Amino acid sequence: PCETGSIFYTPLLICLYSDKLLYNKINNCKNNLLLINTMTFSKLLITAIIIFLILLIYFTYSPKELIEIINNNLHQIRVYGEKNFVMLNIFFFSTYLFVATFSLPFALILGLLSGMIFEPINAILLVSFASTIGATFAFLLSRYLFADIIKKKYIKQYEKIDEGFKKYNNYYIFALRMCVLFPFFLINIVLGLTSTRVLNFYLISQIGMLPATIIIVNIGNSFNEILSSKTGLNIEIIILLTLLGVFPLIAKLFFKRIIN
Repeated sequence: PCETGSIFYTPLLICLYSDKLLYNKINNCKNNLLLINTMTFSKLLITAIIIFLILLIYFTYSPKELIEIINNNLHQIRVYGEKNFVMLNIFFFSTYLFVATFSLPFALILGLLSGMIFEPINAILLVSFASTIGATFAFLLSRYLFADIIKKKYIKQYEKIDEGFKKYNNYYIFALRMCVLFPFFLINIVLGLTSTRVLNFYLISQIGMLPATIIIVNIGNSFNEILSSKTGLNIEIIILLTLLGVFPLIAKLFFKRIIN
């Protein structure tokens, strides 16, 4: 009877076990889809808010009024900075650090703004260290808190970057920073899943992001001169904008030659 019973119950147990596995897979898929939908909704919401604000400003103020408002605000910030130099630097550094750590889409705006508020050397130092430290915080958060979530969401990018890192080691990280093959926020969080050391990531990021930082700060400084004098584009800002677009391509060709 026992043997007969075991023969009878075995298919039933297999079916129950298969149903349980299927149920777990469905639950996992549901959780992943919910996470992706939530993140997608958040991105769409932020994009919609930004577009709404741009349209609101566009239809509310004329270009001349907008320039005057920007100039007045910048002037007030500079006056405050003359009286509270350290506090303004700390506030800007903390703001940029928060943006870089949580990959918020305001880093470029803050980089340009730094060139409009501070002296170029001061702005470059603030942006360079804030962006690198923020990138390192994002790297650590990815490695120790959100590794599973990030690996599931960016599995293809992770496999490609991990393969490149294993093949070329720190040279690959430097190339990623210089060539902009992936968005910076993606580099920060995906490299956190690889075996690269934190100190190596920080130093390479500091050096690799510096050229773009210098260009962006100087573009901001040139924008400030244009707004102050109310003149059109000058040759300096045209050259800087060209460099910002061409530099990653030159770096990409350079690193391809080194790798080959």
